Amino acid sequence: MVRRVAAASALVVGLILGGAIPAWAHVTLSPTSAEKGGSDVEIAFRVPNEEDAAITTKIDVAIPTDHPLASVLAQTVPGWTVNVQTTHLTKPIHTDDGDVNDAVSEVSWTAVTPADGIKPEEFGKFEIIAGQLPTDTNELTFKAIQTYSNGDVVRWIETETPGGPEADHPAPVLQLTAPSSPAVSATTEPAASSSPAATVSVVKKSDVDSARTIGIIAIIVGALGLAAGGAALASRRRQA
Repeated sequence: MVRRVAAASALVVGLILGGAIPAWAHVTLSPTSAEKGGSDVEIAFRVPNEEDAAITTKIDVAIPTDHPLASVLAQTVPGWTVNVQTTHLTKPIHTDDGDVNDAVSEVSWTAVTPADGIKPEEFGKFEIIAGQLPTDTNELTFKAIQTYSNGDVVRWIETETPGGPEADHPAPVLQLTAPSSPAVSATTEPAASSSPAATVSVVKKSDVDSARTIGIIAIIVGALGLAAGGAALASRRRQA
C-alpha cells in the first residue's frame, strides 16, 4: 500500500514538473507590457538553456517591421558580439525629430567562445532600448532563434491564439497598453472666512498733529485757570 502511494505521488510530481518545465524554459520578455508610444523603453530577452550537454552560443531576435520601432539600441554583453541589421521602410515613421526611413529588423548576439555561452541550468539576458514604441497596435511579437553548440536550433516563433492550445515554442510578445492620463493639478481656491472682516482704522498725520495741538492748548488753558484761581484765593486772604 505504501509503495503504491509513493509511486502515485512520484507520478503526480513528475506530471507537474513535466508541465512546468516547458513554460519555465521559454524565451520570455521583461517587462511583458509597456505603454503605447513609450520612449526609451528597456526590453530584456531572457534566454534559458534547455539542453543537458550543449551550450547556447547564439540568439537572434527579429524586431517587428509591420509596426516598426523608431530606433533600437542593443546592449553589449561581455563575451558576446552584437550585430544589428536594418531595413528600409516603405512607410516612414513620423517623429518629433523628423521622419525615420530605416528601422532595425534584427539583433543578434553571438558568444565569442563556447565558454562564454549559456551553460546548462543557466540563462542569459539580452537587452535593447526602444526609442519609441508604436501606437497603432496592441502587441509586438519578437520572434527568436536559439542556437546551441551541438548544432541544435530552437525557433521561438510560434504564435498563440486566444483559447487555443499552448504553443511548444511561443514567440515572446510585448503587450502595449493605453498611455496613462497625465495627473491633473487641482487649483485650490482660498477658503472664505465665516467671520466678518476686521476693520482697520487709518489715522492721518494731520489728524495726529491737530490732536496734539488741541492737547497743548488744553494744558495751557488749564494752567491759566489754576493760576487765576490761586490769585483769587490769595486776594481773599489779604482782605480777610
